[in-house]
Amino acid sequence: MMPGMLMPTNDDRKPAMDTALFVSLIGFVFITLITPGPNNLLLMSSGALFGLRRTVPHLAGIQLGFVTLMTASVFGLGVLVARWPWLVTGLRMLGATWLAWLSLRFFRTAIKYTSTESWMETAPISRPFRFVEALLFQWINPKGIVAAISTASAYIAIAESPWQRALILSSAFFLIGSVASITWVIAGDTLTRYLSAGRSATWMNTAMGVLILGTAALILFG
Repeated sequence: MMPGMLMPTNDDRKPAMDTALFVSLIGFVFITLITPGPNNLLLMSSGALFGLRRTVPHLAGIQLGFVTLMTASVFGLGVLVARWPWLVTGLRMLGATWLAWLSLRFFRTAIKYTSTESWMETAPISRPFRFVEALLFQWINPKGIVAAISTASAYIAIAESPWQRALILSSAFFLIGSVASITWVIAGDTLTRYLSAGRSATWMNTAMGVLILGTAALILFG
């Protein structure tokens, strides 16, 4: 070492992650995921109708689906959306059509419960979301797409490498999202469990059908 040269100190080194930015990310993710939205309302309704155990595939599909969406956003999904907006329009139309068809199953179940004399003996034809359905739904969910693209842009400085950013952002959404989703499912399972059987199942299936149909309208026209 030549005379007069100074060795770099710890204070001169760039921190691996901006702590304040990371804390901001956690707060943003929590507010985004705990507030009502298509995913949370559907999870609550599913918890009420089918219980926590049968809603687990729905819950898992949401988390993994958003991880893929968040990763894609870090690697330039926003650029593709801006360049080819018709792709989003096509996805929205397909998703809205699928949700509208799914809502019909709940309406049919509600009608079947109403028209039979023995509600408890009626075999329901509605079902919870499957894992793949919940995963693909994230790619047509307006709230999810906006959250993913805006987060990838707002927190681009959280890490230098795109893979590091994707890992940090996806992990935050996955961990906090899992807690938020379970909370909504348990709320539905606990507070409205008594509505999932008997005569009141008519109202619950109708409400679920209306909710899904409303989500389809939001995706198509929102």
